[in-house]
Amino acid sequence: MSWLESIQQTIDYIEDNLESELDSDKLAGIIYTSSFNFQRIFAIMCDCTVGEYIRNRRLTLAGYELLNNDSRILDIAIKYGYETNESFTRAFSRFHGVTPSIARKNRTSLNMFSRISVKSNLSGGKVMISDLSERGYVVKETGAVYYTPDMDKTLKWFKEILGWYGQIEARDETNIGTYGCLNNIPIEIEALHIAPFTGIHMFQGEPLKIVVGFMLVQGIEQLYSFAKRNGWEKVTKVVAEPWGGKTCEVTTIDGSILKFFEL
Repeated sequence: MSWLESIQQTIDYIEDNLESELDSDKLAGIIYTSSFNFQRIFAIMCDCTVGEYIRNRRLTLAGYELLNNDSRILDIAIKYGYETNESFTRAFSRFHGVTPSIARKNRTSLNMFSRISVKSNLSGGKVMISDLSERGYVVKETGAVYYTPDMDKTLKWFKEILGWYGQIEARDETNIGTYGCLNNIPIEIEALHIAPFTGIHMFQGEPLKIVVGFMLVQGIEQLYSFAKRNGWEKVTKVVAEPWGGKTCEVTTIDGSILKFFEL
C-alpha cells in the first residue's frame, strides 16, 4: 500500500471516529508504521498536522450541530472531546471567531474545514510547491546514472546550483558516500510513489566527462536563468534545435554534462 493510500485510510478512520478518542499512535498502528513517520508524512500530504486536522474537523461539525439542532452547548462540547463549557468556548472562538452562544443566538456564518482527499490535496499543489515555483522548471522524464568521487560535494552542488534535493543512502567504512539519489522533487514526495522517479542515481566512482543525463523538462529558459542566478557559468544558452525543440547543457561540478531539452 502506498503512502497516499495509507494516509487516506487514516483520514477515513478519523472521519468515522471523530466522536471517539484519537491519537497519533493509534492512527499510525492502523497502517503499521511509527508515530513519527505517520505524523511527518501526514503533515506533508495534508498541509496540516494530525492534531490540527482532528480539532478543525470536530469544531466544524460542532458548529454545524450548534446551528441546526437544539442540543445543549455542553452536550455538543462533550460529544467532540471537550470536558467543560470553558475549554469548548475557547477552542470554538479561536476557530470560528465567535462564542458558541452568540453564534447560536445570531445564526452566525461559521468557518468550515472540509474533509481532506489526499489525492486532491496533492494535485492542488499545496506540498512544497513554493520551493518548486521559485526554481521555475520541472523535470518530466529522466533515467540517468551519475559517477562522482565526492558524493557530498556533488550533492551540495545539485542543491545549490540546480535547486534539486537528494540524500546519500550508503557509505563505506571511511564514511565516503557510495550510493545516493538526486531528485528534482523533495525526497518526501518521491517516497510517496505518486509519480515516476525523475532523478539521478549517484554512485561513487570516476566522473564521466560526457553527457550523463538527457532530460525532458518544462521551463528550460527558467532552468538556464536559475543556474546563472546561482553563480554557475558552465551552462549553455538555450538553443532552438532543427527538430523543433530547445536544448541547454549544464556541466556539473564533476565535469559531467547534463543535457536538458524541451519540446
